[in-house]
Amino acid sequence: MSYTIMNNIDYKVGIYIRLSREDEEKEKYQESESIGNQRTLLMQYIKENKLNFISEYVDDGVSGTSFDRPAFNRMIADIEAGKINMVVTKDLSRLGRNYVQSGLYIETYFPEHEVRFVAILDNIDTAYDTSNNDIAPFKSILNEMYAKDTSKKINSVLQSKRNLGEYLGTAPYGYKKDPENKYHLIIDEEAANVVKLIYEKYLAGFGTMQIADYLSKKKIPIPSDYNKRKRGTKSLTYGLWQQSTIRFILSNEIYTGTVIQGKRKKVSFKSKKFIDLPEEDWIKVENMHEAIISKENFERAKKVIQVTKGSRVVQNDYLFKGLLRCYDCKGYIGIRSPDKNGNIYGRCQRYGRFGKFDVCSPHNFNYQVFEEQMLEVLREVCKEYTNTKKLEEIANQTKTKQAQEFDIKKQIESFKQQVESETRKLEVMYDDRLAGIITIDEYMKNANRIKENVKGYEQNIKELEQELSGENDKTKSESKLDNLIEEFLNMEKPTKEIVREFIEKIEIHSDKQVDIYFNFKPLQEMSEKLKFICAKKEYERKVG
Repeated sequence: MSYTIMNNIDYKVGIYIRLSREDEEKEKYQESESIGNQRTLLMQYIKENKLNFISEYVDDGVSGTSFDRPAFNRMIADIEAGKINMVVTKDLSRLGRNYVQSGLYIETYFPEHEVRFVAILDNIDTAYDTSNNDIAPFKSILNEMYAKDTSKKINSVLQSKRNLGEYLGTAPYGYKKDPENKYHLIIDEEAANVVKLIYEKYLAGFGTMQIADYLSKKKIPIPSDYNKRKRGTKSLTYGLWQQSTIRFILSNEIYTGTVIQGKRKKVSFKSKKFIDLPEEDWIKVENMHEAIISKENFERAKKVIQVTKGSRVVQNDYLFKGLLRCYDCKGYIGIRSPDKNGNIYGRCQRYGRFGKFDVCSPHNFNYQVFEEQMLEVLREVCKEYTNTKKLEEIANQTKTKQAQEFDIKKQIESFKQQVESETRKLEVMYDDRLAGIITIDEYMKNANRIKENVKGYEQNIKELEQELSGENDKTKSESKLDNLIEEFLNMEKPTKEIVREFIEKIEIHSDKQVDIYFNFKPLQEMSEKLKFICAKKEYERKVG
């Protein structure tokens, strides 16, 4: 569609300039689309045609696939207010790269508002009925195709950088961009010390609310204000830390030196909407920058977060909080605030919420007594494990393990020698076949037998190596347990973190019976043994 505007109209001109990030990249290789170059061209056009310049509208770093742009919206508002009645752009692509919406403005909106549109380099001028105006829709389609193609190329480059572990986002709190490589992170010492402090306190048993309150009292700037503070500005929430911020830092694997990207993607190159991707599709590259937190401490913090997820947030952070479960309904056991007498009680949360519908039962118990008893049970289990190991393993079993490991390695070496021997036999047989000493049938028969033997030996080697690896893993696990037990027994006041290293969960029955589930099999076995001994003593006491 085209239309004619009479030449005697007093045109009030607005020039529209747009530069996208893609255009900025293109400047490195092709003609410049810079703001300055566009402005020079447009003002020269106005001067040569003796037009009345009113206003300039500039969208810098904005994609042409969307028409929701600040300066463009301001230009439309000025058209509606009658301030301008002519729009001039360098070319059609500056107006936009979405052919549907570009066509809507050129074919419908501008005519209805009696606005003349000029795209200088495309020779489009809606004041005249020309063939160039007629092909404007086709040029818009080509512009959109170009935008789509550019988007694919850029995404391909970005994907390649993600696969290499190059960091594309804004530097997270605790890091800053390397001045020599903008895709690499280096530690920001001041912020990194705060991150370390958060992990230290969390692993020492402090809750996220307690940590947030501690940082707030210290007036430490929150991450969003950290860089602003350097520029001398502060927000209303300056230094007021939220639990959500603490949890985010505790859950961000970036602090271990790992870069995780590609968690979401755009619905379309024309849309601003993103969709979340499943975790298995994320791009994860380890050891890309210096770690602030060790992987071991990150995993320990992650474990605490998982076991406390879903538990009710209270002001007091109790030692067994998040580990307690109701045996009957499998829900969480909540720990209530102290009553007027200072007593603290645990109760089934599901009963507290739905008890009026006859769901579960209270499972009430005195938490202070429970905590004291559970710590005593844990100490007894650890001591019994240590004593048993000293009696049964220190001298004889350790020697036996070493001997077993030696025997396994000896067997592996023997099987490897047999594989070599059988392989040599096969080579000799092949030479005999070529020399005509044996027939092809004899060769095939014996070769198949030898190959089966080799296959069996290799399977034996694989199984023995797995057994050896299993023994090594078992030794490492036992070593970790020994260190934890020693640390725990030497503690005057155990922390939440070390309790969670030992215990997976504790289930409480309605009759106050307690089932403890340990993270280590030897402790679980020792717990069952002690339970049997205690039950036997109680029975003998009652009978006696």
